[in-house]
Amino acid sequence: MDTLKKKFQKLATQHRKAFIPYIPFGFPTLSLSRQIIKTLDSCGVDVIELGMPFSDPVADGPIIQKASVTALNRGVTLKLLLENVRQLKKIVSTPIIILTYYNPVYRYGLNRFFTDCAKSGVSGVMVVDLPIEEAKEYVMCARARKIDTIFFVTPTTDTVRAKKIIKMSRGFIYYVSVAGITGPKTIVMKPLLDHLSLMKKISHLPVCVGFGIHSRQQVRTITRQSDGVIVGSAVVDYIERHYRQPDFLKKFSAYIKQFYV
Repeated sequence: MDTLKKKFQKLATQHRKAFIPYIPFGFPTLSLSRQIIKTLDSCGVDVIELGMPFSDPVADGPIIQKASVTALNRGVTLKLLLENVRQLKKIVSTPIIILTYYNPVYRYGLNRFFTDCAKSGVSGVMVVDLPIEEAKEYVMCARARKIDTIFFVTPTTDTVRAKKIIKMSRGFIYYVSVAGITGPKTIVMKPLLDHLSLMKKISHLPVCVGFGIHSRQQVRTITRQSDGVIVGSAVVDYIERHYRQPDFLKKFSAYIKQFYV
């Protein structure tokens, strides 16, 4: 199985930072979603963050909410997502991590979920609404199957709590750039870079930044202090606006590459 630890070790030896695009599985269609994952793999992204669409996404802005509704209306389920990842990992070498809310995981069953994640070749999981105080069983199930647990640190997280989150985490720390929901934003860089400097001092894990990032310049600035960036809403918005074009996948590859090439 691809491991995030190996990926970040390789990036460090190459003096590179991770570029991690987010896409909701099943958007804009099931078949095109699979093609998008293959395209991301072939164009050289470092990790693929695959979202499980959810009906009540409290952290998601309107762009991802709309995409999630589209995917759910097409019949996407957690079982279908994992079955597709299992097939895709036969040809996709890029590590795949799953972003989800806890309700689908709870309904699926923790042991079954992580067993199927391991069978499918999933490298890590993020659960948006699972606090560390309630994550003991979740972490134990993940550790038993060597699945990384990626937790979130926000600008309002104090140092004491951040250290507890880091202790529960594997793979990397997801640092939320700004308070609020996802979506392209104007990010005030100085406080963000100051917070990242502190995180780098207390974290033994790589620190990657997400929420609001939508431009090449933001990526370049943030990766001065972080180990990687996650770009989600901007990628989803691009897909929504262009996927009907006959040469979409070629243009999509070029769009993704402009962030890091």
